[in-house]
Amino acid sequence: MARRGWTLLLVVLAVLAGAVGTGVVLRPQTSVAGAGRLASIGDPSAGAIGSKTPPKGPEPGPATVVFAEDAAVHPDADQIRKVLQRYFDAINAGDYALWRSAVIPQLARDIGESAWHGQYRSTLDGTIVVHRLEPRPGGGLVALTSFTSLQNPADAPPDLAVRCLRWWVSYPLIGEGDQLRMGPTGPSDNLRAAC
Repeated sequence: MARRGWTLLLVVLAVLAGAVGTGVVLRPQTSVAGAGRLASIGDPSAGAIGSKTPPKGPEPGPATVVFAEDAAVHPDADQIRKVLQRYFDAINAGDYALWRSAVIPQLARDIGESAWHGQYRSTLDGTIVVHRLEPRPGGGLVALTSFTSLQNPADAPPDLAVRCLRWWVSYPLIGEGDQLRMGPTGPSDNLRAAC
């Protein structure tokens, strides 16, 4: 029995070592586009981000939406990637009109431009991965997505006021005419943790 426990421990350690090694090899080595929007973040303990200096380290990562292998084979993967890319590009650029083109009209009316700018004023998102696409009750799809956000801690959710967050969000994708748009997410659709 003790031998079996040691074998299991060695397997777990080997998997963890492989994951760390893969992360080091695959981490981005280029600067992050749009990092100038983070000039107001400046957490002294984490190092300030200047208007012309990309964040230290790999966070938040590339701003390009990528798909896990299973999600990439979905017949609507290209259309889904385009709407998600537009959504995240809008947040990273502070472009409300672009964001409005990616979401259903009701969501844009509910939030409004002023509130949207307040919500995303210091946000920069990256390392955006669509892990799964699932049918949505009532039609459409849900994109199970993870990403990293950097923001001024004052602009982070009040219960987790930190500079860097990892998010796992279930984004509803709803047909609007001949294209998909993103619908609202509820609190139970969002998980987050400090980086």
